[in-house]
Amino acid sequence: LDEINLLFQPNMRSKLLWFYQEVDEPEVVAVPEAPKPGPSRAAASNTSKTPQGASPTGPVLKHKLFLTDGWTCEFKGICIYMFRINTTKQLPEEGFQKDLFCGVIDANRIGLVASIERIVEYVFMQALAYPNPETEDDDVGCSLIKGQLLPGLRSFCSALRVCEQVCEHINVFDDGKPMFVKIDNMVEVKDLAKNKDFCGELEEKVVEWIKGIIKVLMESEQLRKENDTSGPQDELEYWKRRAAQFSQLLAHMQDKEVQFTLHCLIASGSKIIRYWKDTDRKITFCYNEARDNSKFIQAMETCCHSLYLDDPVNMKESILSLLQTVRLIYSVSKFYNTSERTSSLMVK
Repeated sequence: LDEINLLFQPNMRSKLLWFYQEVDEPEVVAVPEAPKPGPSRAAASNTSKTPQGASPTGPVLKHKLFLTDGWTCEFKGICIYMFRINTTKQLPEEGFQKDLFCGVIDANRIGLVASIERIVEYVFMQALAYPNPETEDDDVGCSLIKGQLLPGLRSFCSALRVCEQVCEHINVFDDGKPMFVKIDNMVEVKDLAKNKDFCGELEEKVVEWIKGIIKVLMESEQLRKENDTSGPQDELEYWKRRAAQFSQLLAHMQDKEVQFTLHCLIASGSKIIRYWKDTDRKITFCYNEARDNSKFIQAMETCCHSLYLDDPVNMKESILSLLQTVRLIYSVSKFYNTSERTSSLMVK
């Protein structure tokens, strides 16, 4: 209660966080009481079996609700938060809900990124887009909200959705069977290349890598399922996700395990390297395609905000800018200047 009172007082706390999650607590085990001198051995024996104290042993995971600052403990359960923006004045007993923001974030069932994205999109953006008619806001403030703040929040939510989708992708190179844990230099790798059995295991590993990569590459060749609600924002997020996905894939290819595996097979003259080089060229092509497309499609993001935030009368100028941007993309882009993709974009 004292911590909550500090949140209401001026120039004190600005936020409160409660975590409800599993924590490590030592298991309490009963310790038998030392036998006391008595009239008979039976009485002493019975007394010695009576627990008197407790002794901690190994850690036990238990759900616990506790107050935290958000920095000292890893968040992996449910968070109940309260915060205020203006701490210069004391919150009144009546009407404090106007200055106090509260909510719940479920990192276990929904996910941290998804929870934040939903709160921003369905709570704060809705409150900003449809303000209370009783409040007296100036026209300048409303224009800044509609012209800058809401578009910025839309872009932020879009980035969170892309981040969430990219985080769901598994690392195709992580098979849980590291082969070069104790190897630190290329000299030892070349020595291992003389071991045929070891190289055979590496070839099987690379074959599985290629299969996983091909599944990612095939997404570019497959026909995407579209629905009636698909818009230009979906196209933008798709290519952002593809660019981030291949960027992450290229970063994983620089890991020690991957590099040592490939160098070992090259030194042994393995035939699987030829298939790997073909796969590597496809990865490079798809990465350049996704990066180039996301760069050009992102140029439309500023124009697209009006399609989602304004009424048909006010979006007239944005539609003209949007058409000019599509024309520029069709003229300059290396990968997006096909009739199929441009037509699909115009439909959206």
